[in-house]
Amino acid sequence: MGTAELKVKDGKLVEAKVKISKGKISEILITGDFYMHPEEEIEELEKVLKGISVEEVSDTVHKFFKKKHIKLVGVNPEDFTKVILMASNP
Repeated sequence: MGTAELKVKDGKLVEAKVKISKGKISEILITGDFYMHPEEEIEELEKVLKGISVEEVSDTVHKFFKKKHIKLVGVNPEDFTKVILMASNP
């Protein structure tokens, strides 16, 4: 399982643990000290990402945040994409 941390511009930390199996995300955990409301949407994002290929991460993350009404403070969808891709290629 690959792990990556990303310290973003405002000092917030985003961390991802990603396991790739047969070219697709089989396990993922996203944590950090960022603010997301509603908080449970992080678990929904993890569910959406399971089973997709690494090449689909950016598009999937951006579509997820565009579709949902989620408030992010100190981070943006691109930060999630970066740290997931970093963890996917340890």
